[in-house]
Amino acid sequence: MYPWLNEPAQQLTRLIAQQQLGHALLLKGIDGLGKRELGQQLAQALLCQHTSSEEQGTTQDTAAIIPCGHCHACQLVQAGNHSDLHIIRTDQRSISVDTIRQLTQVLSDSARLGHGKVAVIEQAEKMTEAAANALLKTLEEPAGQSHLLLISSQPERLLPTIRSRCQQWLLPVPDATLVLSWLAEQGVTTSGSAASLTALNVNQGSPLNTRDYLTAGTDQRRLQLLQQCAELRLQPQLLTTVQAGLLEQPVHLLWLQLLLQDALQLALGLSTTGLRLADSEPLCRNVSQWGVPKLTQALDELVQLRRTLQSSAGRPVNPGLQLTQWLTNIT
Repeated sequence: MYPWLNEPAQQLTRLIAQQQLGHALLLKGIDGLGKRELGQQLAQALLCQHTSSEEQGTTQDTAAIIPCGHCHACQLVQAGNHSDLHIIRTDQRSISVDTIRQLTQVLSDSARLGHGKVAVIEQAEKMTEAAANALLKTLEEPAGQSHLLLISSQPERLLPTIRSRCQQWLLPVPDATLVLSWLAEQGVTTSGSAASLTALNVNQGSPLNTRDYLTAGTDQRRLQLLQQCAELRLQPQLLTTVQAGLLEQPVHLLWLQLLLQDALQLALGLSTTGLRLADSEPLCRNVSQWGVPKLTQALDELVQLRRTLQSSAGRPVNPGLQLTQWLTNIT
């Protein structure tokens, strides 16, 4: 288990030991926290045939359920072959109503190993409205000894009726010091502490996304693209290159937003402490010369542009045209 999840795992398994874990649990938190791994550990604790209590404090009331890891059920969970563990996972844009109907039908059958059933729905926010409605009855009246674990990084996209029927558990963004120490233990290195902190910031505090980002060498792409953005006002011929670069991935617009935020902070004469792009202060100072009014306008428009593009799924929005208009306005 990842170190930042040790405490939530103990708290949740303690609820299992005290039989206070709801039949429907919503695990929520940003991407890259390890929610999937935590969900599997909880599923294993619920299905283990020889669960044991391990003292976490001074009394039995604070004991947590620890899956043995050796029984037949634990081995099946670890191998991904437990007949009473059902995981909904998809790379598609949505989770269909047919998928949820099949799940509810399976949950209505008797447990094959006699220790209850567990269903895990990853990226639960992908459920269509029809799929979510099909799940409501099961959430209200689960069949037998069944537990549903919903995992979501965008819980606000779930129907209120789904959220209200779940015991909700927020996994907070872990402390930066803990994550940076873990990254060092994983052998993920950078050119310095400022670069490590910046990588964590541009990944919104996500440990696993930061690890993947650094391992893939994506930081060099960020530095290159932001440098081109800063030079755009003096070199308008870079417009096509910058536009293409910003549209490669949605996160690239976030990089630019962080640059403008740091530049605005410097333009206002505020302390350099707390710059999100701690490894790019010279670049931020360069952009800060645009002035407070220009930076404020550009930042407001960029935030609105990101919202428009994120909410335009299925709509006839031309992201290239909208971005070109924004870039033209700042040059």
